[in-house]
Amino acid sequence: MTSPTISRLNPPELGSPPGYSQIVEITAGRIIFISGQTAVDAEGKVVGKHDFTAQAEQVFHNLSIACRRADARPPTL
Repeated sequence: MTSPTISRLNPPELGSPPGYSQIVEITAGRIIFISGQTAVDAEGKVVGKHDFTAQAEQVFHNLSIACRRADARPPTL
């Protein structure tokens, strides 16, 4: 059995988080952890202030970016 490797990814489209990585991929099999996504754009600005639908759309947009960057399929509803 090989030792797992850890990759931390921060796509520029998701902004630069302070103190954590947006995506962590561990290769030992394949497990991808995606941090809690919020309704912020690449510049760190809140999208759709006081608009739940716009915020939810931004969160799922961010999740899709994270999944694509990690060569995974985005979640489907």
